[in-house]
Amino acid sequence: MYSPSVLIISKRKELAVRYKKILKLLMADVTLVNNLSDAIGEIRNNEFEFIIISDTIEENIKEFIKKVRILTYNFRPSIIAVSKSDELSDKLELLDSGADDFLSESMPNREFQARINAHIRRHIESLINPITGFLNEKLTRKHLSKVIKQNKKFSVILASIDGINTYREIYGEIASEKVLQTIGAIISSALTKEDTVGHWSQSEFLIVTNNIKAEKLAEFFAFAFDNILNRFYTEFDFSNRFTINSSNSKEEEKVSLMKVLEAVIEFNPILHKSSYEITQNLFNLIKPLKNAEKSTYIIDRPKLRGSVDEIQKNKILIMEKDEALCLLIETNCIINGYSTKICESYESFSACLKKYLPDLIILDWGREDDKEGLLALEAAKKFYQKRKEKMPTVIFSTNILDKKTILSKGADFYLPKPYSIKTLIDTINKFLNRF
Repeated sequence: MYSPSVLIISKRKELAVRYKKILKLLMADVTLVNNLSDAIGEIRNNEFEFIIISDTIEENIKEFIKKVRILTYNFRPSIIAVSKSDELSDKLELLDSGADDFLSESMPNREFQARINAHIRRHIESLINPITGFLNEKLTRKHLSKVIKQNKKFSVILASIDGINTYREIYGEIASEKVLQTIGAIISSALTKEDTVGHWSQSEFLIVTNNIKAEKLAEFFAFAFDNILNRFYTEFDFSNRFTINSSNSKEEEKVSLMKVLEAVIEFNPILHKSSYEITQNLFNLIKPLKNAEKSTYIIDRPKLRGSVDEIQKNKILIMEKDEALCLLIETNCIINGYSTKICESYESFSACLKKYLPDLIILDWGREDDKEGLLALEAAKKFYQKRKEKMPTVIFSTNILDKKTILSKGADFYLPKPYSIKTLIDTINKFLNRF
């Protein structure tokens, strides 16, 4: 639950303590000061959302409010003046000087609480995302910084809806808002009042929770989202696990269905000095999950330090019936540092695949009626399923305009002929992580 920050400036201690007790009932974080210099120091170090100023201070309250307005021009808190006077002229004078409200000291505690609560409610409502009901980006960043300063034990979960931008392009704005509302409901159902959730961006959420339940929450969010995913897609898209954005005449990568990717970090005051360091670590953690087939999460845990040589993927199997084009593809692949093998015929494709074990396959449709390329694709899929391994990337090049069939059979990229060799090489570089 979000706790607004309040600064109370009053020379009378009993008055300040009274207000503090009332505000604690409203779940506010309260700071007390009794003079101008301390107040200025607190305001410079903290972006208070509410400042309650009593006329018990030695300074002229009207001039003091003007100074506070100048000091807080960049974050604009609500200023509430409290006075012993109940004269209309005094009220108007303080409101004209920059106060947002005027309260009398003689006001009963319950009315004071209700009036302050109304200010807090309006403030938070103005900073709530209208689709999810979560804190907006500005308030989320501010809350994370505030929690870090408290130096308590906590964990942060970054939850990102991967693929929602493509989903919005295909299914429309209203459908994407339904996705956000649903994930919002899933997250809200699992949180308690001690937890806080807000937007880091429109489709990224930051959840502050305790260390004990952080992993369980991440596991639940991933499980729940995958189990309601079918509600957002057509039967064809959901059963084939991908969507198509463009026409058959354009090359296109197969776009996976949406998934929730999550990174979890336990706050460490030695490693994390600021909210920036925490969020950078979260985004670095989440990057490797982009290739996951479904919703998943990763947790930052101590790691043994050392170096491991990365095995570079560079083996390409080419099955192209046009001999001139086949030679052109092979030459350009070699120029770009790839190892290649040409498969002479569809009949020998399975044997070539088993012997060469490529990292990427370039596959042609073959004879139009015989659908040799599709049969070869199905054979490759069965081969890797039997080995219980992920199939290598398949770029399917063809002059047959049947994108749905090709991608649903297991190809990762649809490349209609004729195409430029540059487009092919750029696509290979992308899939084999050569940028």
